[in-house]
Amino acid sequence: MLEFIPIVLETDFAEGTVNAFLAIGDDLTLIDTGNPGKESFQQLKTKLHKHGVTFNDLDKIVLTHIHIDHAGGIPYIQAETDIPIFVHEQANGLINSSIARFEKDQQFFGDFLQSCGADPTKHIVQRQFKEENWRNVTYINDGDTVFIGGKPFEVIHVPGHSQSDILMWNHETGDTFAGDHLIKAFSVNAFIEPPLLDGEGRPKPLLQYRQSLEKVSRLPLNTIYPGHGEPFTEHKELIQTRLQEQEKRCEQILAILANNRKSIFEICKVMYPRLKGKTIFLGLSQIQGHLDLLETRQKVSFEQNGLLVEYFAI
Repeated sequence: MLEFIPIVLETDFAEGTVNAFLAIGDDLTLIDTGNPGKESFQQLKTKLHKHGVTFNDLDKIVLTHIHIDHAGGIPYIQAETDIPIFVHEQANGLINSSIARFEKDQQFFGDFLQSCGADPTKHIVQRQFKEENWRNVTYINDGDTVFIGGKPFEVIHVPGHSQSDILMWNHETGDTFAGDHLIKAFSVNAFIEPPLLDGEGRPKPLLQYRQSLEKVSRLPLNTIYPGHGEPFTEHKELIQTRLQEQEKRCEQILAILANNRKSIFEICKVMYPRLKGKTIFLGLSQIQGHLDLLETRQKVSFEQNGLLVEYFAI
């Protein structure tokens, strides 16, 4: 018999809180770790202690993806104990990355914002390089089995929100840890990311996300334990809602482009007028994903002048 205990942690992101989960069965397994920083780490530690659990009691930590609000606690936890970490193989190369890799990724984001017509100094969070040394990392792939609380869960790779996103699905019960792939309370952003390998084009995350949603819609999942908000069921209906929302955004963009070509930043100001400052990147990323989709449907095209890219309806 498995018991899943939500560990709800505070976050500075718009969601307000982020979920980690303690799986209690034949073993004790932690899914996700919350934000970076001593305050979030202490909050996680205290909430585990309330259930009589310390980090030394855990058999492993499984990460649904490596965004900082889900994987940020790893360095602090491993300062106390050398606990095994399980994460998708797409995280390899990003974990313990060099300052050269960090600077290359920052350059990618700067170029992306300029291509949108936005300001890299104002419209994205400026991150500082911080050297990390994760140990005892096991990289997992689609179709692998990971034991959570002593029970087998299949790894389902679902890129889109990030390249390292996974679901973990128990065939017997249908219980599924979904991270940020599917959340009932709000629509998930498919974030623009740099290519993993030199010479590759950037991933097209909304196209990936739609493929992942279709893949997950064919699975007989039961209770979904998400990275934010309450557990839920009826995932197929929610997936259809999310796909319909994407279609509506595509219609909005085509209406904005009906008479004039526009940069992504100009589209963003129309679609998301409340986004200000560093949160503007969220809107830019969202719109770029939908433009990628419209481009595959031959509904839009673009012209580039230097770094600036302007889109127009076909």
